[in-house]
Amino acid sequence: MSEMARLERRAVVIGASMAGLLAARTLADHYDRVTLVDRDEMPALPVNRGGVPQGRHVHGLLSSGLAVVERMFPGTTDDLVARGAQLGDAQQDARYYFGPDPLAAGRADLPALGVSRPLLEWYVRRRLLSPSVTVQEHTSVLDLAFTADERRVDGVIVTDRDSGTPHLLPAHLVVDASGRTSRTPEWLERRGYLAPHEDVRRIDKRYATRTFRHPRGADEPVVTAVPASPVLPRGGLAIAHEDDVLMTCLVGRDGERPPLELEAYRAWARTLASPVLADLLDGLVPLDEGLAYRFPANRRRHYEQLTRFPRGLVVTGDALCAFDPVYGQGMSVAALEAELLGRCLAEGVTGLARRFHEGAAAIIDTPWAIAAGPTPDRRPSLRARLASGYLRRLVGAAAHDRELATAFLRVNHLVDAPADLQRPRVVLRVLRSVVRGPAAGGRDSDRSRSPEPVGSGSG
Repeated sequence: MSEMARLERRAVVIGASMAGLLAARTLADHYDRVTLVDRDEMPALPVNRGGVPQGRHVHGLLSSGLAVVERMFPGTTDDLVARGAQLGDAQQDARYYFGPDPLAAGRADLPALGVSRPLLEWYVRRRLLSPSVTVQEHTSVLDLAFTADERRVDGVIVTDRDSGTPHLLPAHLVVDASGRTSRTPEWLERRGYLAPHEDVRRIDKRYATRTFRHPRGADEPVVTAVPASPVLPRGGLAIAHEDDVLMTCLVGRDGERPPLELEAYRAWARTLASPVLADLLDGLVPLDEGLAYRFPANRRRHYEQLTRFPRGLVVTGDALCAFDPVYGQGMSVAALEAELLGRCLAEGVTGLARRFHEGAAAIIDTPWAIAAGPTPDRRPSLRARLASGYLRRLVGAAAHDRELATAFLRVNHLVDAPADLQRPRVVLRVLRSVVRGPAAGGRDSDRSRSPEPVGSGSG
């Protein structure tokens, strides 16, 4: 009997951020022992940590992601609300301005939870950890460990901060949830495997984040968003959080750089497609000096295209695909991938990586299309131009049509597929708005605007 056969069934997760935590929750149903490995010390309180450099910026769970977390950890929403998180409906309690008017109000049955990234991560980690699910802190992963024939990963080579001595952490399955700086492509190439093809869409977005003291009133939205567009490459977002905090973010693209200095920050907010965000900031007491963040590119690694891949390894989260954080997709996509991993494991480990990566690619397709758009070096096809024109009409009409606003938000929250926006009932409502003119279907000025889908902040 081999050494691995004598061991308990073990899984190792590289990275203890949200993608790693949710993957570990799934693995706990299939393995005797799950170990998360992370370079950071896990804070005892819900505070920022160094390994999450964007953790101090606006974050949000899309409705689809919140539903997964709730299934994994029942009672999450109620517990976080009890700790001050702000709960609402993504349509009724949010305002999205693609022009002077917001999307039409109404109930979409899409829960929207305003909660800071540190509180959410701390809470999930607190619910997850147990004698059989642990975090190995202050530990770096140096390499994957392979069997002698290099056809299977059977652990990771790690070193801790204190001793610096490399040693093997054995595992029957390794999940790479280490984020956009994942070294798995490099580790695979060392053993003669091909690295996955990378699709990189450079956007060079700049973010400026500031927090303010603002107790949310009963009738005030949880989310206020003024998306950018090619016509006006400036946007902004505000989400109500726990502790009477309003976290705000200004977004610039195409060379636009939002300022951090308070008065310049407020003035820049007034240049957006709607002054609603600037009006909200007027008179609020700032809680910090602000923080800048740059996101250079959307990056997708196509592991599903590899024909040769070692057993005992899968890749998830930002290590698989890193999205522009303004759309709030990252954590929700990681949550959907964690559930997918559970379904794949329930079917057995034969062909696990292929089945998982192919399923994850299908999950990623919609948010990738939203965040990355068409391939930039190609002229959009006639079909793509028609689809873009139709979307502009739909968003214009959604400012006055509750049903269209709901349909649009359900796609953005990754609950429905983009094809659902082309169902006959939806198309008919858009056509009616065109026939009736701007008063019923949106302003003429909106028609030249290519709308950016709404998001809930960093993923």
